Amino acid sequence: MTKLLNKVLFINNRRTSMRLCSTEWQLLDLICTKEHISRNDFLEIMENSNHCGLGLTYYTRLFIMLYFYNKSSLGNIKTRRHGIGSKSFINEVVTTIQ
Repeated sequence: MTKLLNKVLFINNRRTSMRLCSTEWQLLDLICTKEHISRNDFLEIMENSNHCGLGLTYYTRLFIMLYFYNKSSLGNIKTRRHGIGSKSFINEVVTTIQ
């Protein structure tokens, strides 16, 4: 069984915490590295784009799954983009969730 790790984060000028398994934290950091964005900035995007009413942890897990699914040969998003603008891969996956 994978151990859950609780981390304290500062998102949108407030302190919060998130509990993910160690693999999910590693994947989240990998996304941030590939997309050239800090973890806190990434999580702010997640929180600000969550119009579905899902919890931040669940929304982040869903994003991680869809991100790597779409990067795989099974996914339908084939381009490689960086950043947080309207053409970024992050925004494309967020749009998929919504």
